[in-house]
Amino acid sequence: MGIGELVGLIIIFAGLLLICFGVYAVLRLDSFYARMVITSKIEVMGFAVVVLGAVVVTGFSPASLKLLVILFFELLTASIGAHSIARSAWKSGYHVKNHFPRGEDA
Repeated sequence: MGIGELVGLIIIFAGLLLICFGVYAVLRLDSFYARMVITSKIEVMGFAVVVLGAVVVTGFSPASLKLLVILFFELLTASIGAHSIARSAWKSGYHVKNHFPRGEDA
């Protein structure tokens, strides 16, 4: 195993760790919209780090070019998908309940 593969595997592990922390954050949040935000951010960040780690492992090859094209389309469409899901929830009448009585900010 060369140094490039080792660095790539460390990057992939960091991406998987980021995804695990994101899953924990989704379980801790109680609002649908907060969960939507953290899910879309963690999904994009974790996937990008894992794919970049895989590019480092494979080196310069046709496989790494395919991975970068997949990453490009993921970055292009992930926020659009999350926005459309949140907007459809809003339009269907799903709103966040106010946890604080009127007049209280904290």
